[in-house]
Amino acid sequence: MRLTIQSCFAHVRKIRQSSMMMGNKQNRYCVVFVITLIFSSFVTYRIFRDDIMKWNLPNSMFSSKDSTAWRLLSHFLPRSSTVTKSTIRKISSTEITIVTAYWNLGTFRKGSNQLFTKNTYLTWTKSFKYLMNPLLIYTDCEEFRDTMQKLRSEGNLTYETEIFFIDRTKLWPFALVDQIQNVYRQPGYPAHYPNTVIPAYAAAQHAKYAVVADAVKKNIYNTSYYAWLDVGYFRDLIRSDEFFELKRPPDFDPSRLAVNLVSRQNMATKPFSIFRYNIVWVGGGLFIGAKDIVTKFERLYYKAVLYFLDQKLMNSDQQVLFSMYSKEGRKALRPDIELQLYIPKGHGNPWFYLGYLCRKTVQRNNETEFS
Repeated sequence: MRLTIQSCFAHVRKIRQSSMMMGNKQNRYCVVFVITLIFSSFVTYRIFRDDIMKWNLPNSMFSSKDSTAWRLLSHFLPRSSTVTKSTIRKISSTEITIVTAYWNLGTFRKGSNQLFTKNTYLTWTKSFKYLMNPLLIYTDCEEFRDTMQKLRSEGNLTYETEIFFIDRTKLWPFALVDQIQNVYRQPGYPAHYPNTVIPAYAAAQHAKYAVVADAVKKNIYNTSYYAWLDVGYFRDLIRSDEFFELKRPPDFDPSRLAVNLVSRQNMATKPFSIFRYNIVWVGGGLFIGAKDIVTKFERLYYKAVLYFLDQKLMNSDQQVLFSMYSKEGRKALRPDIELQLYIPKGHGNPWFYLGYLCRKTVQRNNETEFS
């Protein structure tokens, strides 16, 4: 729809000439109506042009108070134009942006007898080929970056994929590696592999909250909600070829951060014990929150990490979370964001309950992605 003032006036001149030739009053009324229609269409387009040409038009439509009006305006989009061709990959109808990350820590021991390598994580990436949500990926590993690019391309999902290849030391958790190391070097500090042995591993867990907050700040896909998803969360689906989307879980409270309860704990447990004995209350593999909640929570989490470092305590994010909301932690930190606990039901793996609760298979078509 390439309307200009000159083209409108050209149409008006032609219509006036026609009306003079017609001569009767009825035809003149028709001419006035047509002129008014053209003028109002031009004004409407000029007023809303910046909005309707945005890459996130579908999100604008869904968030508009008058969705019907936005849908009508969308019919005037020049879908074959240069603007649309260069930005159509940003279009998505989903409400949650997913954020994940992989930092190359090499090979390390996990638990008592497992070894995790770079290939372990590369194998787990296969489920991302079928994840229909907008996806932001942070990494410092070229092979991981290239693998994710390939998978998203094979799934025809590059239009809603952004990869950030960055220096991880620019994130605040990795700037704390030396302080974390000093905690772990204390005589008698328990060794829980890799949580309390490899400082960079602990930093990688804390970095979840930093990159999700960064994703909110970037707001590339203009979604209302953001979720962290571990690379290996859907490791049991790597042989599945079903497209799926993560939705908000039932009874979701937008004023809280949704997490997965793993084990009921006594909230009077001291942070000293939580960190040193590696006690888990909620899982860190997936969390979901509204944009403002995620941003506020990251500030709270940063404050908590610094506080516990000052107490000569550190571990993964799961121990930080438990300690934050323990009786002692609440007294010290006064959290302004609460967690919404999703309690596992049934016989599945309790660590992954929330993710499968949110997972909905998708019969893929253009209407699903672009409506």
